[in-house]
Amino acid sequence: MKLNKIFLILALLTLFSGCSPAQNEIIKTPNFIGLKVGEAQALAKNTGLNLQVVLTQPSSQYPIDTIISQDPEAGSDIKKGGFVKIVLSSGPVTVVVPNVIGKTFEEARKAILDAGLTIGKIEEIEVDTPVGSVISQSPDPDTIVTPNSKVDITISIGTFVVVPNVIGKSVAEAKSILESTGLVLYKVDTFDKPVEGAPSGIVLYQYPMPNAKVEKGTQVLLRVSK
Repeated sequence: MKLNKIFLILALLTLFSGCSPAQNEIIKTPNFIGLKVGEAQALAKNTGLNLQVVLTQPSSQYPIDTIISQDPEAGSDIKKGGFVKIVLSSGPVTVVVPNVIGKTFEEARKAILDAGLTIGKIEEIEVDTPVGSVISQSPDPDTIVTPNSKVDITISIGTFVVVPNVIGKSVAEAKSILESTGLVLYKVDTFDKPVEGAPSGIVLYQYPMPNAKVEKGTQVLLRVSK
């Protein structure tokens, strides 16, 4: 009878204590930082602990779904069966590369910097598009990249042609030659006085000068004999 009373008292003491001796066991908190969720869950189960995700945040150091911080810290005392609060990585911060094709250099520069990116290599090529406009970029528009990534751009410097020599030609001939080269006859002036030995209406002067390298579409001034 006395033994039954002793067992009853022990049972009541255990009940009112609120936990079993195993639940009161103090253990050291493992290091979960750097582990993937599955790995951390397995470690927590083997240790007799529980994990609680309290936050996800971007990280350039840890891949997505990797633990980047914990509370309590590794090595801290914790009751077996307790909860360890963890923060998961949502992966690196990313930005979308803006489309700067067709923009002027200044417009493109502003768009790239505003997106949190930097200007990379700048190449200039001759092409039949407006001078100073961006004709290509790398990475392509809408590419996902990390902040401060470089964006290379190629800028048009227009199409250049060599000015033909039309001195000694009639205005009609000169106009035809200029237009076939991609130039524009802007104006025809006449010398104030006749030029000795020069037939009337013959080109004696032109600007830009022959063999000059100019942008396609450049206007050419002619001056003819009186």
